Amino acid sequence: MLTKLLLALLVVLAPLARAGDPERREPKPGAPDSKVFAWTSKGGLRYTWVLPPGYDAKKPRPLTVILHGTGLDYRWGAWNHPVGVFRPNDVVVSVDGTLSGQGDTRLFLGEPKDAQAFKEFLDELRATFAVERVFLYGHSQGGFFVVYYAGEFPDSVSGVVAHASGAWNWSKMPPALKKVAIAFLHGTSDPVVPYGQSPGSRDAYVAKGFELVHLNRLDRYNHWPNAVRATETLDWCQGMTTTSPEDALACAKRILAVKSKDEYQWETLVDFAGARDVLRRLEGKGPAPMKGVPSVVASEAKRWIVELEKHGAAHVAELEKTLPKKELALDGKPWLGHLVALRENFRGIDSVEAFFKTLGFDKKRDAQVKASAAMWDRWWNETDEAKIAAAALEGLPKAFLLDGFPADFGERMEGLRKVKGAEGFDWAPFEAWSKGWSEGLKRYETVWRTWDGPKLANAPR
Repeated sequence: MLTKLLLALLVVLAPLARAGDPERREPKPGAPDSKVFAWTSKGGLRYTWVLPPGYDAKKPRPLTVILHGTGLDYRWGAWNHPVGVFRPNDVVVSVDGTLSGQGDTRLFLGEPKDAQAFKEFLDELRATFAVERVFLYGHSQGGFFVVYYAGEFPDSVSGVVAHASGAWNWSKMPPALKKVAIAFLHGTSDPVVPYGQSPGSRDAYVAKGFELVHLNRLDRYNHWPNAVRATETLDWCQGMTTTSPEDALACAKRILAVKSKDEYQWETLVDFAGARDVLRRLEGKGPAPMKGVPSVVASEAKRWIVELEKHGAAHVAELEKTLPKKELALDGKPWLGHLVALRENFRGIDSVEAFFKTLGFDKKRDAQVKASAAMWDRWWNETDEAKIAAAALEGLPKAFLLDGFPADFGERMEGLRKVKGAEGFDWAPFEAWSKGWSEGLKRYETVWRTWDGPKLANAPR
């Protein structure tokens, strides 16, 4: 229980100070669309709700429910996920956590009674709105909870997105969960919940035989919500669970569309790996292949597959210019940040997969994960700063292929240069790592900015 509480409290509060609360209105057919209202469930959970344009109580729509982080409440979702940007075609609900927190705030904790309370809430929403499928989007503590909830009641949801969290290690993995799309969304510069939580969680589910699992890696992004990227990741969930080829193609195209900067002033590359997953279904391949795909849909899907492969090959060509000829080594060249980031963002793209296989990258990375254990043990648990620096400098040549160093690693290492006892250390490994990553990411960005995706009038902006 103590572990659960500590994880639950591992959150920095997003700003709550927004003027005005939504108008209270009971959800009923004929309510105005595209306007946020508030209500309280029979179980006492407050929530906001908004209907999409053209909502018809006789024609079910997807329902997306937003779950907030620690120290917040039901209003957070509406404030940070603008109407028309976040899931514009869905009924969107933002709900209180199932437990009381400090003051008027709420919590989502991973206990059976909390999952049961949330299940009852979803049942009420299904009885209130015309619901086709249910998707959950949780941020921080809410992200941990959506994965936990899906393990408790897999038949009640089609997909979940855990943003800036990962999964609790006590979350269940029943066979029925294999039909649920599980996506992790995480910024690599998250200072609150380390990015490594999400690829680690993804890998744990894959190791258990789960195929509908995905990671959307936000390069250099932080902990804060992002309506555009959350929608993109939910499109992956929808695209991987829909039975309609037309719907799957539409999801893939929305993912591939180039997005504008959001209100949090951040721009990052599209989810190439996620789009490839959905497009693979239209080829009749992958974990959820589709049959009977109309020729016009298959043809357009093929077109975007070809474009993805070309784009992947462009990255490979750029990398080959600076890649060591024999063995990957910590040499300070820009291939490092480019290669490691590419592995996650282009997962499943054939031209890139073949390249990584040639390099033996995955085996080398896995070996470095094991070799880095002593380094990270010192980093997190040692109190003598000189010993921390020594362990990091010794470990870096054995761990440089890892994606998910602490967000403050570079800054802290610069500070450790000045501590007593570190004066005579060889800082060449850190300098090579730092230079390889900074220049590599710049090179990576130069290439991915050449991507010219589908031009969609309703693409998230």
